[in-house]
Amino acid sequence: MTQETQPGELPRVARFVDLRIPLWGLLCCGAAAAYFIIGTWFTSNQTSKDVSELQITVKAGNQQVTTLAGEQALLRFRMDNLDSEIRAIKAQLALMSSQPQPAQPVRRP
Repeated sequence: MTQETQPGELPRVARFVDLRIPLWGLLCCGAAAAYFIIGTWFTSNQTSKDVSELQITVKAGNQQVTTLAGEQALLRFRMDNLDSEIRAIKAQLALMSSQPQPAQPVRRP
């Protein structure tokens, strides 16, 4: 036994730990939790609106890309046709220049 206690007497506790939560602490924790929950709610709501707008923008962009890809394919087709026509004309000119031309009579007035 310690020197301060008598036999049959309960020992004195030097430190007392209070396990009760003060009201101001409970209110602060509740307010912080409510602030977090409400903030998360509004942030998720704004995020869903932003995602919806982004989906609309992406769909419009996809339509533009599809339109441009179709136009590009059409232009490539036309360029290929023009290139083949140019080659054919050059081949005809080469054939015509390689063949001897008959002499044309000179007319004198």
